[in-house]
Order: sequence, then C-alpha cells, then structure tokens
Amino acid sequence: MRKGNVLGLMLGLSVLCATTGWAQTQEETKPAKETQESAAEQELRSFKEWMRTQSDKIATTTRAEWPTIKNDFSRQANKIENSFQNLSENSKREFLELKTRFQELESKPMADEVPLQAEEVRLREKELLGSFSNVQGISPIHMREAYIRFMQNVRAKRQNWTSRDWDYADYILQNLGKRKATVEEKLSTLDEIKIRTLIGEFHTLRSGQEFKESQRAKKQK
Repeated sequence: MRKGNVLGLMLGLSVLCATTGWAQTQEETKPAKETQESAAEQELRSFKEWMRTQSDKIATTTRAEWPTIKNDFSRQANKIENSFQNLSENSKREFLELKTRFQELESKPMADEVPLQAEEVRLREKELLGSFSNVQGISPIHMREAYIRFMQNVRAKRQNWTSRDWDYADYILQNLGKRKATVEEKLSTLDEIKIRTLIGEFHTLRSGQEFKESQRAKKQK
C-alpha cells in the first residue's frame, strides 16, 4: 500500500473517531439536561397537587395548623425556585400564580376563626340529641339519657367528621353542660358518674381523630 494511501486512511479514521466521540458526548450531556428539566417540572406537578389539597380543606383548617402548612409551602417553593430556570415559560407563570394563590389562602379566616352558624347549631342539635334537641328544656330525670343519646350519635357519625363537625358537637356538649349545671343538685351520683364518663369519651374520641389526621398529613409530605 502506498504511503499516501496509508496516511489518508489514518487521517480518515482519526476524523471518524473524533466525530464519534463528539456525538457520544452530546448524547451523554443531552439526557442530563432533559432529566434536570423533567425533575423541575415534576416538582411543580407535586406542588400543584399539594396546593389543590390545601385549597380543598381550607374550610376546615385551623390557625394552629397554619405554621406547619406554611413551612411545608416554603420547603417546596424553595426547591422549585432553585431550579426555576429549568421550567418552561408556562410552568414559570403557573408557579408564580400558585404563590399568589397561597397568599390568598393565608389571608382567609381559618376554620376556628369563623363563628358557628346558629341555624347549623340547631340542625346539629336535632341530629345529635334527637328528642332532647331543646337543651334548655331537658329535665333532671332525662339529663343522663340526653348525654347517652348524644354520645351514641357521635360514635355513629364521627368517622366522616371534619374538625368543623367536631366544633359543632363540642359546642352542643358545652350547652348540655350549662343545662346540667342548673339541675345538678337533682342528679344522682350514678348520673353524675355516667355523664362524666361520657364527656371523657367524647374528648378521647376527638383527640384520637385529630392525632390520626396529623399522622396522615405527615405521610403526605
């Protein structure tokens, strides 16, 4: 083989190897960029779902719960802001809109800051007390039975209750307590013991459900 042909062949191989190496480098760097962009968009999708959940339950969120929600918001928002430039233009706008939406939610009254509605109280009294819904008219002889009826209905309905439902039930229980105080001297010791037991059960059930909800919220983070 002539010397010129050998040199030509070697030169061609060098160019081919260099081209192949460049193409491989491009292929290796391209997925990294795409993966980075995909991660940023995925964070935004998770953030949108989280915001949707907060919006849906804002009517039952208390002011005491808000610091935890705000910390969760800041954690997620900061992650997205760190990769903000990897978002598409539409996603950038969506993210800014979500931040504005959160500020609007924060400015709304929380569930425990909204007064209970008188009409709703009357409906709940009928639902939980039945024939004893006229609390001020409960006689001493029927006071124990009124508490028993109340707790029977609480047990039956509590599984689907929100914190607002518990607020109404607690208010009715307080009204029962006020009525009981006016007739207390006419109650037997057994009645007193039974009523105290039922009141304790109510608060135990409420605390138990609040604990389950807080654990569920932690798992969703």
